[in-house]
Amino acid sequence: METITSLLLPSELFLPSDPLYHSLSRVWSAQKELFPRVVARPATLASLSRLLAALNETELDFAIRGGGCGSASATDVLINLEAFSDFKFDKETETVILGAGQVWSSVDRKMEEEAKGYAVVSARTGCVGVGGSILQGGAVSWISSEYGMGSDPHNMLDAQIVKMDGTVLWASEEAELLWALRGGGGNFGAVTAFKLRAYKYPSEIYSGMIMYSRSALPALAKGVAAFADRCHDAKMAMHFFCLDLTQGAFTGQPSQPGVALLVYDAHGEEHGRSEAGFKWALEIEGATDTTKLMSLREISQTGDNLDALRGLTNQMMTAITIPELDEAMIYRTWNWFDELLAAEPALSAGTFVLVELMQRPAFNSNKSGEDTAWPRPSNRHIMQLGCGGLKSCSPNVHAKAVKGLADAQTTICPESKASDVMPRDFEVFHDPKAMFGANWEKLVKVKKAVDPKGRLRGAFEIPT
Repeated sequence: METITSLLLPSELFLPSDPLYHSLSRVWSAQKELFPRVVARPATLASLSRLLAALNETELDFAIRGGGCGSASATDVLINLEAFSDFKFDKETETVILGAGQVWSSVDRKMEEEAKGYAVVSARTGCVGVGGSILQGGAVSWISSEYGMGSDPHNMLDAQIVKMDGTVLWASEEAELLWALRGGGGNFGAVTAFKLRAYKYPSEIYSGMIMYSRSALPALAKGVAAFADRCHDAKMAMHFFCLDLTQGAFTGQPSQPGVALLVYDAHGEEHGRSEAGFKWALEIEGATDTTKLMSLREISQTGDNLDALRGLTNQMMTAITIPELDEAMIYRTWNWFDELLAAEPALSAGTFVLVELMQRPAFNSNKSGEDTAWPRPSNRHIMQLGCGGLKSCSPNVHAKAVKGLADAQTTICPESKASDVMPRDFEVFHDPKAMFGANWEKLVKVKKAVDPKGRLRGAFEIPT
């Protein structure tokens, strides 16, 4: 360890006693915290290159952390990339080069300041990290319904990476490596920057939450299903989810949280409140309307309050892509939620339902499944589910959470397959080989080429 730490400046190293140690190493899911002996925050490419090359020759356990939502941790060295936060917009080519170590809220602010009137395919919550969302999540944005995923070849044009031998390059110099970085996870090196396509996009969007009591679920099930069936407008999207996640965990009693919509209409407020927009949702009895004109940055901030829960629960997640959404599936989803919390109220700390309604281009903008490491399923929406208790919960409660989430796909989406699950949320019961399907063997080949010792581990293991 002394050899490793001697490679960096004192200002680049943080021990558990340091005031910044916690913020630089905290995870989303408490059960994945490994309490590293040291956090390294390289300030330059040269520092990062030296560090990776040296770690490659040791048996020290290490991991690479971006925004932290992926819960990257290690017992020995955690490499924090937040110093890589550059931003450069080129209006002539309509491209952006941005540091991979920052979170999307930082990028949103810089886009407003330096690239007003443009947008990149990002994430929909500002506290999510740039690197992890593109590399593993594929990057699903509010504009994905029009332009596809952030890691699609027409959106993610290139990536700067430091390989395990310390080599620094733009991945376009090695075509198969660039391919692997398009949704293949953080298994191939430390990505420090991305070159992304920027699109001219409205600066004011009609958005915000419409909240309801739980008694509105029948009307919402009918209205949401009808919206999903009739709306094919690429500038419209919606989230349908439960509220008050932690209530039952602290009271020890079953909870029946309210429900809400987060609506999105880039045509503007007049359209958003019309029959063609979300008038149907605003007219449901008991609706509390908080919608207004907002910027993309402001919309992404609506989910940032969830960051306060980071590290407080043993939450696990799964994201299942689905072709359509009907009333029966909505009822199956909320029945799963209700039955799980009725059986174990402590799970309300980390259990949630979030249905992400989009348009077909989100997953169908590439020519074939071979264009990116993660082959996009020919689906349209995302059924994202979470489950878990407080970090102090018993092993028995955690085991119930694992089983409840593992069983959710067959309970809610009985016709779906393992390949319909997104790799962005990876848990112990997920199968990476099934997720990547026909592309798995090529991923293994690239992994062996760039990390032959198998030293770098992402959220899932790729054998070498």
